[in-house]
Amino acid sequence: MTTAIEFRNVDKVYGDTRVVKQLNLSIQRGQLVTLIGPSGCGKTTSLKMINRLIEPSSGSIFVSGNDTKAVDPVELRRKIGYVIQQIGLFPHMTIEENISLVPKLLRVNKEQYMKRADELMELVDLDPRMYGKRYPKQLSGGQQQRIGVARALAADPDIILMDEPFSALDPISREQLQDELIKLQEQLKKTIVFVTHDMDEALKIADQIVLMQNGHVVQHDVPEQILRHPKDDFVREFVGEKRFMQFNAFRHVEEVMTEAVTVRPGRGIAECVQHMRRRHVNSLIVTDREGRYLGVVGAEEVYEHYQNESATAEMAMRRDAPTVMPDSNVEEVLTILQTNAKGFLPVVDRSEKLIGVVTRASVLNVITPLTGEESDDGSTVASI
Repeated sequence: MTTAIEFRNVDKVYGDTRVVKQLNLSIQRGQLVTLIGPSGCGKTTSLKMINRLIEPSSGSIFVSGNDTKAVDPVELRRKIGYVIQQIGLFPHMTIEENISLVPKLLRVNKEQYMKRADELMELVDLDPRMYGKRYPKQLSGGQQQRIGVARALAADPDIILMDEPFSALDPISREQLQDELIKLQEQLKKTIVFVTHDMDEALKIADQIVLMQNGHVVQHDVPEQILRHPKDDFVREFVGEKRFMQFNAFRHVEEVMTEAVTVRPGRGIAECVQHMRRRHVNSLIVTDREGRYLGVVGAEEVYEHYQNESATAEMAMRRDAPTVMPDSNVEEVLTILQTNAKGFLPVVDRSEKLIGVVTRASVLNVITPLTGEESDDGSTVASI
């Protein structure tokens, strides 16, 4: 992988204040990299130095191997896409004219840049026949921001800079545009530098996260490594203790299991069906009087035995369903769950006594706690 952008010992000073301090950073071609940190950490200043909207006080910035100081800033900006929070569409131009502006300045012929405008509107999921002749004020904020992204792509730049582009949008529009950006990036593989103050956004969209503090990089890594291996207390505090707990704390099944919905072996199949409906589950765990695990009765077993009025849970149950121990490793159990059609595993102790169940939902509920009602996999021990 080749380097698209490189900062070498870059400083930015305003009066007596060093906003960026000896910044050394390499951004690889085709990656989406987020710059994130508290207000005043230098992330937006660093972004704007790439296309020379802000000039560095010292040091060098290289774009595609060229020192930006040796490139005319206007020419540099025309070759780098730029999307900002305020969108910056020209209100007196139609949508297609806004998108076509940079190709037009680059003297692309009209037929080509109009065709390109239509393609880009379709790429950001806006019908060019419906929106091309409209003006920015006739679009919603989310639609305008989509056009801002399309305009940044118009000249087919290798590099796109995005300065908190979605932060002014409502949560639903923001989520949709994040998804759209991920889709676009999978398709186009541009080098994108994305400034955000939202760690959830960074974790969702980034290939690499650059976490900054007081003008320098504290940690630069893939999201998973930042979550699992924070460099220091600042990273831990900024990313959020809750996220570290979600990703790192759970090592054994007993930490993520939930209570099971059970049935005695002598109960009839119709009774099992009623119990499943009442408890909103699709399987029951069969236990004896002492609570020892015997087997599992699921929807398939019920269907197979329902016509037999004398059939019981014990007759219908599967005895070969896998079980796990409470000290089993969560990662290993998740692997088993992925291949287990029933989506749950009974948890038993060494005497085969049932002590709970681990389900896909119970793991997710612990890692990303839900509000409101608990999952339908069963949350309390029940016997009939």
